[in-house]
Amino acid sequence: MASNLTGASMRARARTRTEKAGAPPKAKPGPRRTPHAAEPRAKAEKPEVRIFVSYSHRDADARARLETHLAPLKREGVTTWFDGDLNAGDKLDTGIARALRNAHVFVGLLSPDYLASNYCWKIEYKRAMGRRANGTMRVVAVVLRPCDWKSTTAAGFKLLPEDGREVTRWRSADDAFLNVAQGIRRVVADVRKQMAAAAASPAPRKRVAPKAVSKPSAKRVTVAKPEASRAGTRVVGGAIRKPASKRGKA
Repeated sequence: MASNLTGASMRARARTRTEKAGAPPKAKPGPRRTPHAAEPRAKAEKPEVRIFVSYSHRDADARARLETHLAPLKREGVTTWFDGDLNAGDKLDTGIARALRNAHVFVGLLSPDYLASNYCWKIEYKRAMGRRANGTMRVVAVVLRPCDWKSTTAAGFKLLPEDGREVTRWRSADDAFLNVAQGIRRVVADVRKQMAAAAASPAPRKRVAPKAVSKPSAKRVTVAKPEASRAGTRVVGGAIRKPASKRGKA
């Protein structure tokens, strides 16, 4: 009896193994798929802000030093322009006037040579102040060296570096130009806020004049005359004639 049970159990095990061998392998459950998270939208590019740098050529080294400190701003869509960007053969006055007209920010590097230059002070700075009065440009004055700027129109505005302290009087020129770059950054941020506000505000609707409504013209109505309906009348050629009276018998 035990041998029979043993043989039966062995045959059952062999059958189970055969069935398992012939059956297709069960697919292992894969990793649970999760819906892809929405990719963050690319940051909108900041609008370009153009800076016009006005300086005396005797302060070219200071202008170049300032350009170095403005490098982080340039990577954020800020461009600077000075007369050294003109190409050979370009008209000096035309090119400068065009760049000044297209700029959002005017940076004047004040020094004794700048105040002594009629072109720097009486043309570039004066034009910039005119645009500032119209609300189309921001003007920033940077004091490079001691000069009599307090007797000029620049005295009525906040100057850079902080409190109008000349760059040459700072312990380090890099500290001074860093202060100037930070001040210009704040001005650029204000300009961009104004750009965003102008872009968000709806454009004024054009008023359309109401169309003139023409009065309906009075139609001339002709009423046809009724034909004579009396008995014994007839119409001949449009005229109504009465019948001739009957003569009595003799």
